[in-house]
Amino acid sequence: MLLLLAAQMRALDREVIERRGIPGVVLMESAGRGVAAIIAARRRVRGARVGIVAGAGQNGGDGFVIARTLANWGAEVKVWLTAPRARVTGDAAVFLAAADKTAGVRIEDRSGEIDADGWSVTLAGCDVLVDAIFGTGLRADVTGVPAAAITAMNKTAAFRIAVDLPSGLDADTGAVRGVAVNADVTATIAAPKLGLWVDEKAAVGQIEVVDIGFAVDGLREIAAAHGPLHQLLTAEAIADCLPRQGAGGHKGTRGHALIVAGSAGKTGAAALCGQAALRAGAGLATVATTAAGQVALDAKVIEVMTAVYADGSDADATSAARLLALAARMKAVALGPGIPTGPGMGELVRHLARELPMPLVIDADGLNLLGSAAPALLARARGPRILTPHPGEMARLLDIEPAALASNRVGLARQYAAESRSIVVLKGARTVIADPGGDVFINPAADWSLGTAGSGDVLTGTITGLLAQSVSPIDAVRAAVFAHGLAGAEARRALGTSHLIAGDLPAAIARVLDDLQAATSRR
Repeated sequence: MLLLLAAQMRALDREVIERRGIPGVVLMESAGRGVAAIIAARRRVRGARVGIVAGAGQNGGDGFVIARTLANWGAEVKVWLTAPRARVTGDAAVFLAAADKTAGVRIEDRSGEIDADGWSVTLAGCDVLVDAIFGTGLRADVTGVPAAAITAMNKTAAFRIAVDLPSGLDADTGAVRGVAVNADVTATIAAPKLGLWVDEKAAVGQIEVVDIGFAVDGLREIAAAHGPLHQLLTAEAIADCLPRQGAGGHKGTRGHALIVAGSAGKTGAAALCGQAALRAGAGLATVATTAAGQVALDAKVIEVMTAVYADGSDADATSAARLLALAARMKAVALGPGIPTGPGMGELVRHLARELPMPLVIDADGLNLLGSAAPALLARARGPRILTPHPGEMARLLDIEPAALASNRVGLARQYAAESRSIVVLKGARTVIADPGGDVFINPAADWSLGTAGSGDVLTGTITGLLAQSVSPIDAVRAAVFAHGLAGAEARRALGTSHLIAGDLPAAIARVLDDLQAATSRR
């Protein structure tokens, strides 16, 4: 599902109006009636007291259509303007005039009310409040009359529905521009906007896409001509990424994954990673670790094989040759969970990141050991590279403060993917996947139960297990991230508790992948 930027939405409007010949008033009428239908599906309309806070632009125009429609359905509707009536022009002015002539609609100019308490008195008694102040055209922080109105709206007990975007929310970044409406439902027009999905804490409520009655062939091409593509991961798209095994498949046909992980005291990460690779469908998994790590690891694992790349507690002069020889038999490699952090290991990580010809997933201390020269090194790598940082690791890779990353997660992940020519998986609620070609994918999952030690190691193993089955790097990442995001709910269902540990996740991921594959076979 495409998530549009403001510029892409404007381009779509131009395409429909100027090239397809559909008048803007037709689109505005369809949008307003669509939002009204969403309200009617959730609240009894006849006799309801509906308040609509409207701006002077397109969003306000949608609000005027909603007012006329709900009044015709029996609601008592009041519209309060946050801008002078004279500033309402174009298509919006057409529907303001129509609403003015509709029985059951009262329109008042509140463009001089800059006090939030005054707005609270105005809004008192509403059963439903419609936010139709700003849409994708917001350019600056919200101040003055709109800010006062939004502050008052957020204090009411009314059901709040935002038209297109909660006013005050940036359409592209999801950032709050001063103050934003806390919506129970956001009825986004024609297509969802990126800003609705970036921050899981954004008060957008349930997101509903309003069908305005047209389909645009080539939507992807139109959007791509006006900015990078952003897509929301969906079950339908992910199911098509998953590998299919024939009846004669066996462990040799399902690929062998190598996992360079673990050390004394840190073999749990290696075990989780190996188990996840197998649960994701790899036929074989080998964990290469230090000699001391192997002793501890052999006591923990059953299905996973083990190997040694260093006799001491740090990588040595023979480690690179050992691992390159071992990797020659593998389809995919993971590097990083629980590894030593000495200077020898740093040199080894950088060597493997550059020289391994097969897909390589780099996680945890593997990322920390890459150093500031990582983008240039990775850009020259012999094979595909996938980086899976959590926010702290990503901030270190970029040499910025975590707060700076949090304010621009999508943009910075895309920038680093382009510079390093690697796929970047910026983990967290609403995990961001950035492809070096510029495309970005957002995972809809925001599940606190996945925030447990070792959860990231399971994700690394899942990606590697799919890569071992010859799934393309971007498809392996998309499928693993999506399944990992659903695994929390699946594990809670199976175990009857929200207090999960990472060891609960591999089997849950396997069940999620099975369900996705089964859904595909039924299509």
